[in-house]
Amino acid sequence: MLVTLEIAVIFAATPPDAKHLYQASLLKSALLRDVPSPRIIIVGGSNVAFGIDSELMERELGIPVINDGLHVALGIAPLNEIKANLRAGDIVIISLEYYNFTDLPSFYGQPQFLADWVEFSPERIWYLHEPYKQMPSIFAMMLERKVNRQSNYYLYGFTYEAGRNFYSGDLFNEHGDFIGHLGEGADKKFDIADSVYPINLIDDAYVYLEDFNQYAKSKGALVFYEAQAHRQTNCERTGKKNLDRFFNLLKNRTTIPLLTNLDQLCLPDDYFYDTPYHLNEQGREVRTERLIQNLKNYLSENQ
Repeated sequence: MLVTLEIAVIFAATPPDAKHLYQASLLKSALLRDVPSPRIIIVGGSNVAFGIDSELMERELGIPVINDGLHVALGIAPLNEIKANLRAGDIVIISLEYYNFTDLPSFYGQPQFLADWVEFSPERIWYLHEPYKQMPSIFAMMLERKVNRQSNYYLYGFTYEAGRNFYSGDLFNEHGDFIGHLGEGADKKFDIADSVYPINLIDDAYVYLEDFNQYAKSKGALVFYEAQAHRQTNCERTGKKNLDRFFNLLKNRTTIPLLTNLDQLCLPDDYFYDTPYHLNEQGREVRTERLIQNLKNYLSENQ
């Protein structure tokens, strides 16, 4: 009984890290809940957070745009949250990253990151792949992290904020776009690894995506797939054959339309900010303009 009480006190007395990246997820949840339909919802990892100008899309297309991209390690948990908030007339554009297709934990979400995400909004436990099975370990991780934060503060007099990088939860605009790499942030320079994109294929991913698509159709919503941002040098190292194989399988295993023109898949290296997934301001605008045009073309041809 005493242990239970102590745990309850720790949970009540230790709020989530106010500057944590996932603080931005509260904004995104509010947008999903409150923005009237029809609206465009773009979801994926940080490639979406960095790489979409939602204000430009909204202005060009005339309907509200929500950027629900945040972090690759959350897997498809944010998609499950979208599913719970889906309405007739909505357009969902999915842009997962290759990492999500490497194995099942990467697709469904890494537990330690899901624990942080759930801490900000505990009802999110129901958006996990196996909530009843995962609940004990997720809440145990949350408790451990809360204890660590409190201990860090009382023992050393500082919080985790001192070690946080520029990708922070307080640097998102009202649409959910990350903007910390724009303006003054654009002057920072990073060495970007010329790594191979981790192309892999897991059956569960395509089953899930097609199930999501069919559910959306039943609600009167549309689903599209948009390729993640691709850096030219990393494309060349990965190989066009491997890239084409990934998207051909996506088209064969699901009925989700692919918006990306594969002839324009790879963007110049100088359009990228700090990783082969994160576009800078110039790359962000190019990707957004192409996405707008491709969506317009599809809708005009299929009405």
